[in-house]
Amino acid sequence: MAARGRSSTKAGGGGARRAGDGADVVRDERDRLRAIVDAAVDGIIAIDVDGTILELNPAAEKIFGYQAEELLGKNVKVLMPKPFRDEHDAYVERYLKTGERRIIGIGREVHGRRKDGSVFPHYLAVAEATVGGKRVFTGIIRDLGRLREAEERARQAEQLAALSTITAGIAHDVGTPMTTILGYAELLERSAPDDKSRERAHHIVDQVRRVTDLLQTLLNIARPRRAEPEPIGVADVLDHSVDFFREKLKGRGVVVERNYRARPMVVADRDRLEQVFLNLIVNAADAMPSGGTLSVRLEDPDGDRVEIAIEDTGVGIEPRDLDRIFDAFYTTKERGKGTGLGLLVSQRIVREHGGTLRVQSEVGRGTCFTITLPNSQGRSDSANPIGS
Repeated sequence: MAARGRSSTKAGGGGARRAGDGADVVRDERDRLRAIVDAAVDGIIAIDVDGTILELNPAAEKIFGYQAEELLGKNVKVLMPKPFRDEHDAYVERYLKTGERRIIGIGREVHGRRKDGSVFPHYLAVAEATVGGKRVFTGIIRDLGRLREAEERARQAEQLAALSTITAGIAHDVGTPMTTILGYAELLERSAPDDKSRERAHHIVDQVRRVTDLLQTLLNIARPRRAEPEPIGVADVLDHSVDFFREKLKGRGVVVERNYRARPMVVADRDRLEQVFLNLIVNAADAMPSGGTLSVRLEDPDGDRVEIAIEDTGVGIEPRDLDRIFDAFYTTKERGKGTGLGLLVSQRIVREHGGTLRVQSEVGRGTCFTITLPNSQGRSDSANPIGS
């Protein structure tokens, strides 16, 4: 990478002028190279053999979330998660001794660590050069996070397209006879001669209603209604959603903690946003069959976005399941207690509102879903926490 610096010349004879002309050429070449590096969309970081960061371009700052002054002079391992961080020194030492290459001159997919602690995939290619008699390694970093997100959206779009294709047929071929069965089952329940017969008929009614609810969910996915966005107070929708399950939560021994550090406004479809909150709250309740704490947090960390966190102290989600919980028909609940569509629908609604839905979980300690939405310009001045 080009070094920052300036050259100067003194007035004098032709030799001095020629020297000055040469310095100008060098300076121009450095400025040109600097402009190219600064304009690159890929991150570029130069380090020495000890891993000390010597230079980085604006793209690298953006990718990792740091300002240049926060990284210059620091060890590059600050940008690496485990196990890459632990392997770095040994790899460099082995390369310097044996010339064995794994990345240098080859490139491969690795993972980086941003300032906020998040880990993301990126493609890393490293070149080696000698500058001023010292070895310098220059890494080119291409963030693969957005590419992976685009691939995931395409995969989910294919799933939803498949659902749309089969839903119309299912709704007619299954829905119509189910309506008839439900009518007769309810008649049997009302006219049952004894409690045992009434209980059996009631069980039939429950199961038929479960099937019809599933059909309706499929229809909602395949033919979502037109959104009706309007400015709404997020705290109000959260309160309404929590209060809707107040008795269920209380009956399970779940304590609700609300912490609203702000009371922001968002432009959203109130009913659909409430659908997301209700789904996450009922999932949290189901994860705490023996009681626990449901934390509902609301803040606007930078004024541009709103963050809503719904966290439980339940059983948690196994690491192998985390990558699949947003897949259609995938559920970690007991058979018969979940359709495997709630989180898929919730993620779709959040994305339609220009937001993101993230999950963090630890087995035995609980799960936290975080919704991020764009903050609208108008919002309440009140920022008092609300307790249950």
